[in-house]
Amino acid sequence: MKISIVFLLIIAAVYTTNAQTKVLFQETYKNNSLRKNWKVVNGDWKVNEQAITGNKNTDWAILVSRKSLPKDYILTFSSLVDPKAYLFEVITNLNGEKYLGILLNQLEDGVAIEDRSLFADPAKNGGFIHSTGHIGLLPKVRKPSEHIWQNWKIQKTGNQTFIWINNDAVISLNDTTGIVKARGKFGFAINGEAMIKDIKLIKTRGEASLPPKSFVLKFPIEKPFFEFE
Repeated sequence: MKISIVFLLIIAAVYTTNAQTKVLFQETYKNNSLRKNWKVVNGDWKVNEQAITGNKNTDWAILVSRKSLPKDYILTFSSLVDPKAYLFEVITNLNGEKYLGILLNQLEDGVAIEDRSLFADPAKNGGFIHSTGHIGLLPKVRKPSEHIWQNWKIQKTGNQTFIWINNDAVISLNDTTGIVKARGKFGFAINGEAMIKDIKLIKTRGEASLPPKSFVLKFPIEKPFFEFE
């Protein structure tokens, strides 16, 4: 009787854990077309059985998923950025023009969070992407560039965003001013060339959507400053 009760408790615990997460999107690379799952905004994008490759032209290479983000989520993927590409950016919570950008800056050896805009008319705005608010005020860290596959994990829970790279807690944002709008789209932008693979979007709820207790920053946050763009 005791064994049956323990077994039922284990089954219930597993079911509860699984019910708190749901895979909404996973890139499987079954064909050579990006049109079903992605919108190519600019640049040259190709897909094969292993990864998506993006390369800029006169402006950023920009790719946006057709899948909308849930309120709370975990986004994971791997990237291999060419050493000559000085910026690799993850687009999160894109609503209209506004989004939260997470930038890997290989020129300055850093990772930064920025309040960004993606413009539909680059000729009018002087380019597709600009930082348009809170310039210099959001978190930024120094992180040595590594020209290897880097495994990303981005978790949004409530008004907080947490970012890991290769299992290191790199940077986070506690959005107390409503910079990040709920839901929206996600995507990638490259000022150069990069490969992206193993993209997965997971919806979280309940305990799975709580802030991670084990998140301890490996790199010190730089003091905020103000600068004119």
